[in-house]
Amino acid sequence: MQNVAFSAVPSGVVGDHTGCAFVCIAVQVRIASWCNLQEGTVQRGDEAIRDSGGVQVIARAAAILRALGPDGMSLGALARATGLPRSTVQRIVEALAAESLVEVGDGGVRPGWGLQRLARVAQSDVATQARPHLECLFERTHETIDIATALGGEVAFLDRIISDQELRVVPITDRPRPLHAMASGKAILACLSDAQVAALVGPTPRKLTPATRVVLSDLLSDLAEVRRSGFAYDREEHAQGVCAVGTPIRVAGLRPHAVSIAVPAHRFEARLAEYRPALLECRMQIETALSRQPGLPASQGQDDA
Repeated sequence: MQNVAFSAVPSGVVGDHTGCAFVCIAVQVRIASWCNLQEGTVQRGDEAIRDSGGVQVIARAAAILRALGPDGMSLGALARATGLPRSTVQRIVEALAAESLVEVGDGGVRPGWGLQRLARVAQSDVATQARPHLECLFERTHETIDIATALGGEVAFLDRIISDQELRVVPITDRPRPLHAMASGKAILACLSDAQVAALVGPTPRKLTPATRVVLSDLLSDLAEVRRSGFAYDREEHAQGVCAVGTPIRVAGLRPHAVSIAVPAHRFEARLAEYRPALLECRMQIETALSRQPGLPASQGQDDA
């Protein structure tokens, strides 16, 4: 979930296609059509892509996008992370910002809304195939349901159904969504090796609440249990007063996804035995549907997730 609060919102089933993922090819084409930094001039259309310098621009822009994190990065930090001159980073960031692929502010450079729009196109088949099964899970639980993938080290939601109960979990969009602090994020991390997890979250995972796992070995122990049981848990680790249970979705040729149920903490443990079999059935149905879907996205490394 994103930033989580309890609020009285109109009852009903609401879809929320707010997911985002890194869509490398589409991003690269848009960047290449924007600028040819090798020549220090701005070009549009196929000319920039055909130019020999355009290939280098694409690679550099992709490196900058991959280096971005949820907290924002300065131009100097991006230069160090990518090994590029600061002046080159500044010019590429300006071009990316003009296309809304990054946002630049007092907090530094962050992924922009343009990446989210590209991601919705790339992930639309997943959300479409999963939607009927998310609705079935909602009918069984009447809790907030979502399906997600990863954007770097953060959870990226593709679809969501909001609970229709009086006291329910409702997302707020500006809260960080680190993989290590969320049930869906842990389910996704469990699909990776411990070395990949360590590279994503770092030696000291970010603390959001007193319950957040901030010691890497503790997180890896959680993930070992997720791999064993098939279920990941967030017991007020992302937001106080909110718990969640999630499970990974694994389909050959598709990046890891997860489906989760988010619940007010006061009723989570009492109903957990009810949530788990419903969640497992939903996961199996989604995996079956996606396995039958032609033209799945190619399997990608987590750097591109």
